[in-house]
Amino acid sequence: MKPVIGITVRKETDKGTTFLKVDANNTNAIVLSGGIPFMMALTDNEDVIDEYINMVDGIYFTGGNDISPETYGEEVTELVGTLVAERDEFEIKLYKKAEECDMPMLGVCRGHQIMNVASGGTLYQDIYAQRSNTIGHSPEKSMGENNTHTVRISEESKLHGALNTNMLATNSIHHQAVKDVAAGYKISAVAEDGIIEGIESEKLTFALGVQWHPEDMFELCSESKMIYKALIDAAVMYKKGKIKKGKK
Repeated sequence: MKPVIGITVRKETDKGTTFLKVDANNTNAIVLSGGIPFMMALTDNEDVIDEYINMVDGIYFTGGNDISPETYGEEVTELVGTLVAERDEFEIKLYKKAEECDMPMLGVCRGHQIMNVASGGTLYQDIYAQRSNTIGHSPEKSMGENNTHTVRISEESKLHGALNTNMLATNSIHHQAVKDVAAGYKISAVAEDGIIEGIESEKLTFALGVQWHPEDMFELCSESKMIYKALIDAAVMYKKGKIKKGKK
């Protein structure tokens, strides 16, 4: 009984043609963890989003472009990079609909940030410009397969329960980060410089975000596999609940 995992996508234009796409490491991580990946095209059609929710057993918010500060009540400044309002709006709507039915959710990098924003939290528009003593997060110096810093994981977190470790070496490819944690969420992991690297819902069964990219370390790091296993395990339970209620 493999669960279907809805995966969010990027929107990019190249030579006049617009593409919706996702890094294959994301789909591979879902497949190798026992799930069926389903790429969700961006849309503002409420009926289509409702059908997405009916079709899937879990949501995977992937990485990508910056999130607009307007989504958390701030003016857009020169600190932010490429913005795609359509993606922001879609993913926030998707999150809120998934939240209503307690659907399992995992977010990585941008996905971790959008989960926080969708729940009412805020972000640093740029961690180097807006806070001091930020180290080891520079996208210019990191590749997905290279660890650049460690994170400390709270023992009182679901993340710790999934990974069974207090410390983890991670990659780091971002310049935005969670600033104010949304109500109903708690911090599950923090980098040595204080950047929030993990959040999780205190009210939903499984809603977890991590700032790093475990999909890029999937073949090299057992803890990365455990993160996806936790999502798939939660989605299996969700799927069983749907079947019990008579839903496909």
